[in-house]
Amino acid sequence: MKKTLKVVGVVILILILFTAGAGFYFYKTDPMVKAIVDNDESKLYYFPVKEMEDMNDLKYSETILRVEDSLNIYSYYFQATTEKPKGNIFFIHGAGGNVSKYKVLIKPLVENGYGVYAVDWRGYGNSTGKPSYKGVLKDTEVAFADFKKKTESDSLKMIVYGTSLGGQLAVKITADNQNEIDALVLDGSIQSAQQMAIDYAPVDFLKEKARKNPENFNQDYVAIRDIKKISNTPKLIIHSQSDRDVSLIQGENLYEAAKEPKEFWITDTKHIMTLKEHPDEAIQRIDELIR
Repeated sequence: MKKTLKVVGVVILILILFTAGAGFYFYKTDPMVKAIVDNDESKLYYFPVKEMEDMNDLKYSETILRVEDSLNIYSYYFQATTEKPKGNIFFIHGAGGNVSKYKVLIKPLVENGYGVYAVDWRGYGNSTGKPSYKGVLKDTEVAFADFKKKTESDSLKMIVYGTSLGGQLAVKITADNQNEIDALVLDGSIQSAQQMAIDYAPVDFLKEKARKNPENFNQDYVAIRDIKKISNTPKLIIHSQSDRDVSLIQGENLYEAAKEPKEFWITDTKHIMTLKEHPDEAIQRIDELIR
């Protein structure tokens, strides 16, 4: 009996050592695991690309905005190509790439009467610095103030359009400026940073850690909480049932939390590709929001 217990004890010890060793190995070799364990938001949520693609087929102006000492962010205003513009869109892109990578989404908007203002957060494209949860909020707020200044004289409708990670910031900006914003559009938006950590954690104990410790995540802006504060602004919430980056349930949760007037459009595209794959219907739905 004692011999059996001894063998069992050795086996358990070996399993513990193996598990600890495997965990340490993945912590050291897998950047995502390391980011989750350390809660390193700069690597957990943001995937900036510095190289800009050619955007010369679109007519745009570039502005450099000073956010902090020695920190500059770049914004771009793409002019509508129609004779009679319908509105101005404050476009907030997702966690990956930079503004130029979203040209395929911006083009249908400008070709159908919408001026589009887009900003690259710190660390993205030509913008300096390193992205962080609080930093991208500050960048978005500075850019939105510039957007209002640039468009205040044309008296056109103002729309905030957020994609993926940018959707959470779009909700925050709209909640804070309800009297000035005429419509909110979300495509493939996340409901919270905490939920993304839960969804993407590679092992169960990390999922459970994220689920039980909301205090580990910055709470300055949480889309599923903040969208409840938006009262009369029309909302179009788009989410693809085939989205592999942000689960459909997150879009459904945002819709359920939102107040009327609201509309939920379930598509069947890749993540945030509505404007590329369904441009005519997307434009029609946006037009209806501001009528």
